[in-house]
This record gives sequence, structure tokens and C-alpha cells, in this order.
Amino acid sequence: MISPVEFISQVRRELQRVTWPTQKETMGMTGAVILMVICAMAYFFVSDTVIYFCLRKILGV
Repeated sequence: MISPVEFISQVRRELQRVTWPTQKETMGMTGAVILMVICAMAYFFVSDTVIYFCLRKILGV
């Protein structure tokens, strides 16, 4: 087990190696995530609605 001081030192060295995304890349990835969430939401809404109406027809409710 290493000491807390050594651990912090290793963390700092590792963070210096990280390549952080630019603001443009971050905005592009955020936009892609939002678009995929909207697509998934629409898919599940339509699927749920179709299943709901099919079950109502089958069960005669």
C-alpha cells in the first residue's frame, strides 16, 4: 500500500497526461448525446403507444 502523499503525486502526474477535449468537441458530443436521447425517447414512446393500443384491442378493454 502506498502513502497518501505518493498517491496524490501519482494522480497529479496522470492528470498531466490527460488530453482534454476542446470546447467545440465537447459541444459536438453533447449535441450527439441529446440527439440520441431524443431518438430513444421517440422510439420508446411510439413502441409503448403501439403496444398499449394492441393490448386494448386484444383484451377488449
